[in-house]
Amino acid sequence: MTSRERVLRALSHKEPDRVPIDIGGKACNMTSKTLFRIKDHFGITSDDIWNRPFESAAFYNDEVVERLGSDFRHIFLMPSDLETLQKGDDGIIRLSEDGTISNEWGFQYKFIDGMSTIVNAPLAEAEISDIATYPWPDPKAPGRTAGLVERARHLFEETDYAVEARAVSHGFFELSHELRGFENFLMDLYINKDFAHTLLDKMLEIQMEMYSVLLQNTGKYVHVVQTADDYGMQTGLLMSPEIWREFMKPRRKALNEHIQSLAPQAKIFHHTCGSVYPIIPDFIEIGIDILNPVQPLATDMDPGKLKAEFGDEICFHGAIDQQEALPGTVEKLDEEIQLRMQQLKPGGGYIVAPTSNIQDDVPLENILFYYDAIKRYGQYE
Repeated sequence: MTSRERVLRALSHKEPDRVPIDIGGKACNMTSKTLFRIKDHFGITSDDIWNRPFESAAFYNDEVVERLGSDFRHIFLMPSDLETLQKGDDGIIRLSEDGTISNEWGFQYKFIDGMSTIVNAPLAEAEISDIATYPWPDPKAPGRTAGLVERARHLFEETDYAVEARAVSHGFFELSHELRGFENFLMDLYINKDFAHTLLDKMLEIQMEMYSVLLQNTGKYVHVVQTADDYGMQTGLLMSPEIWREFMKPRRKALNEHIQSLAPQAKIFHHTCGSVYPIIPDFIEIGIDILNPVQPLATDMDPGKLKAEFGDEICFHGAIDQQEALPGTVEKLDEEIQLRMQQLKPGGGYIVAPTSNIQDDVPLENILFYYDAIKRYGQYE
């Protein structure tokens, strides 16, 4: 099978020749330092696409994902302010005198041991009236679509890969608590609901506009559209299911419908870390086709259990443990890959990937073993 045939068959809940592999998408990329390790190992010298400059996994490289065996290629909006940024050989943005760098949302970042961290909350003291006057990003800012249509058309018409559109930004919940401050916004959901609804509506409005920019001329070329918003932690949801259904579910449904109007043939992928078991039926109800990352060490997220309960209605993406297995011994990683394949491979509906971007603490030996083993263990008889 071609990569595209393999992916489409798996997403139809049918068994292809082997489990599809995703590299370079949401939560299945690698930190900048790790990408450079891979390039050095293979002697790859091709230029990287610097598409996530404020994140720890800042780069994308077509030759790297080709060498490692990905069945996907990705398209993405570029940052509007890329031309104003400078980077070093390590991929880290050159910082201002106080050690921070600001982006178009007003966030200030520091890179601590190579990891990107937001160190401010621009709306921490805001009132509802401040939401209307805040200097929001312009979804149609120049530079955002640089090379976008040409890349999408080329990948669709001249290659056999599945084409996957990356999420346009952090999710509307994540953006809200990053702007407001995590504890502040969680309290808003319970005791300051008018503010929470107003801020979430604004975040959703901007995200919809950004997806319009991403997909209005490329929607016909894509097979999967990624969305993202973290609703879980290791032990459970970040809010009660009732609060999630009041604030997040209707907006997530509206965003899914908007994406479908722009790319009706595409499957909708949703990334949410942690333990989200109680709301998986809601995900299915509002049109999410693919759930990522299926974090197996989080409470109630055992992949075998999820496959048995929901495998006919939703596809799973990820599931290879990043907390212990990937940075552990090769033997432990081998056991992990075999187990997840046994649990999720039968009947199709599975795309293999790690549960997060591959971090700097994962040995090169493990990375190379992982990409070899998932091809071997992912074969269908």
